[in-house]
Amino acid sequence: MDLALALLTAVGVGLGPAMMGAPLLWHGAPALGVLLGGLLPARRSRPLLVLVLSAVVLIGYQSSGLFEGGWIWPLSAALFTASLTRPGWTAGVGVLTLAYGVSWDGLDAAEAFARGGVELLWLAVMLAAASAVRQYGRWRAEHQARLLQLEQTRLAEQRLHISREVHDVVAHTLAVVGVHLNVAVAALDDSPEEARAALRTALAVRNQATRDLKAFVGELRDTPQQGLESVADLVAQARSAGLKVRYEPEGDLGAVPAAQALTAYRVVQEAVVNTLRHSDADSLTIELQAASRDLRVRVADNGSAAADFTAGHGLTGMRERVVALGGTLRVDAGRGFEVQAVLPLTAQLSGLAS
Repeated sequence: MDLALALLTAVGVGLGPAMMGAPLLWHGAPALGVLLGGLLPARRSRPLLVLVLSAVVLIGYQSSGLFEGGWIWPLSAALFTASLTRPGWTAGVGVLTLAYGVSWDGLDAAEAFARGGVELLWLAVMLAAASAVRQYGRWRAEHQARLLQLEQTRLAEQRLHISREVHDVVAHTLAVVGVHLNVAVAALDDSPEEARAALRTALAVRNQATRDLKAFVGELRDTPQQGLESVADLVAQARSAGLKVRYEPEGDLGAVPAAQALTAYRVVQEAVVNTLRHSDADSLTIELQAASRDLRVRVADNGSAAADFTAGHGLTGMRERVVALGGTLRVDAGRGFEVQAVLPLTAQLSGLAS
């Protein structure tokens, strides 16, 4: 894709003037096309830098009389790519380049308005196309995250149901077996037949419970729960949606207990989803710090949350998970969306006594 776009730019810019009647051999268009196309392979890692360098090269060629063409269309590929992550800066570079070009051409007001209007329209088309792609990427990443979350919620509810069934079977079995064992012990000397009957009943209850538990355990052979290693998948999803993500894992994350690891993953997942849904951010920071006593999670973006943003079920569930592990959660939707969670690595789950 990158190579094809570079070749298309080189050929389009290089042959464009010739197709409009300019002499090809003595024109600077081929060299300009090669230079602009040669910069494009770096567009994914340094989109804004590629755009600025491309604009400088174009201005240099135009100002030297080596190229007589548009001021915006030769930069189309660089403009579109930079707009995916830096729309404001991209618009600024495009407008400044066009303003310089219109003033350099020395056209009268009517010609400057006509030519500049066409080029400005093309710049707007590039920005709009990039915005559409960016919004689609965000929607797709959010949709995939929500589908995954719904599936995981369904599985969690199923396991909760099964665990309750297992609890009921075990509690009932132990109670019934205990009663009949007590009867057998009490009747063993005076009424051996009654004791044997009680033991047979206890054995039958035990056998039935074993069959029930085997069925339940078969259902409980679960798929692996997400852990901290799965945060990399969330990073990839956010990047595919057009966000610049800085991911900073610290400490021995592999030693974090499963419960804390799963909760930390859920915190990051919900924070990423909220950034995609409620924020106009273009960059995101994800920090995981594992120490001897706690695991710290921080997710922050550089956008501004929607004015009507309120904590929904996702954030409520996130807080409940963190509190259940004895941790704390702070959510700030003022200057950018930020979530900070602290999960003690030695805390006991609340409510285990039930």
